[in-house]
Amino acid sequence: MKIRFFILSTLLFSLSGILSADLEIIVKSDPDWGPMKTSDVEYLCQNVVDHFEKHLRPENEINESVNIYRTNVGHNFATLDISDLEVRYKIGIQPIEQDGIGYRIKDFFYLIQPFAHEFLHILQDHSHELFDNEPDPNLWLMEGIATMSSIWVLREMASEWKNGSKFGVNLWQADGTGYNFSESFYFFANEIKKQHSISEAPEDWLEKYEDDLRKVSISKKSAGLHFPVPPEQLVFLFLPVFEENPKAWNIIPKMPFTKSKVKNYMQEWYNNVDEQDTQYVKEIADVMKIEIDSSKSIKLLADVNKDGYIDLSDVMIVRSGMQNTTTYDTDLNDDGVTDEADLLIVKMAAMEAIIAASPTKRKVKITTWAKMKTERR
Repeated sequence: MKIRFFILSTLLFSLSGILSADLEIIVKSDPDWGPMKTSDVEYLCQNVVDHFEKHLRPENEINESVNIYRTNVGHNFATLDISDLEVRYKIGIQPIEQDGIGYRIKDFFYLIQPFAHEFLHILQDHSHELFDNEPDPNLWLMEGIATMSSIWVLREMASEWKNGSKFGVNLWQADGTGYNFSESFYFFANEIKKQHSISEAPEDWLEKYEDDLRKVSISKKSAGLHFPVPPEQLVFLFLPVFEENPKAWNIIPKMPFTKSKVKNYMQEWYNNVDEQDTQYVKEIADVMKIEIDSSKSIKLLADVNKDGYIDLSDVMIVRSGMQNTTTYDTDLNDDGVTDEADLLIVKMAAMEAIIAASPTKRKVKITTWAKMKTERR
């Protein structure tokens, strides 16, 4: 497994940037959004973000700039722009359809659903590994979870808007009757879910399709992935975990980037998350009848020298154990060898410890592309 590692100075520099930054969503108004105003896009994107962010702990929040714009490339996408130091992520949304009558409730859906999906990819990408162009055989799982998130947020918005429109304009159908936002959000959420039913036991589905899904995931086509079977058939079964306790979204930034198949992937995910979140990973694993060894805690494993801290000394001990004999137990994943996988475990735990020890304050700022250019002159 190929894993990229950074020297300590690079790690600390990156962390300092993350800790001092705030989430900033920038909506680009050129090209325009068809029947929707840029202010409409701003409001809806903020509403989507807020539903997720209010459940995330500070160490799991997104602290990068996100540029949202309309695109004609043929598909929606999220990408990491390493060349732009001011706008780190970019989300492209397909053009909103027009039918000559101005606003339609579908225009809202065509924005909310893809934006939520792509926003989840950014949440998954916390360490910038999703967009590093390395083949990831588990990309299918991340795609399924991203689509699942759009169902969740549409239902959350439906509940929030049930006592009337939260939007600042009146939208009307061609026959003069008003739109019911709450019912419409529920309708679209349920339509997405109905499109991907599963007719077999989840564990049987996984055994039957996982290898083919992994092959397509590795290809990582720039024009979209074409899976032999929609991963949502399985992943939508995880939805109750997040609906019953939205704090479960804190496990998404801890999704591991590994080539392990799902049976081992779930254990690695369980080991990655904070102890207060392990129950959510276990519930997802239970859906697929995958057993989790709850005796393994990444915090206990990564404190290699047992001094009560996870820091550079633990990283150096594991690195030394890759080449030399040591009195410490450096085989953190119990696979019989100390290698890059063990180093990744302790490195990620050290990063988490540094982030958790540094207070951050989130601020969401949404503006137009024109305003941003004026402010930066």
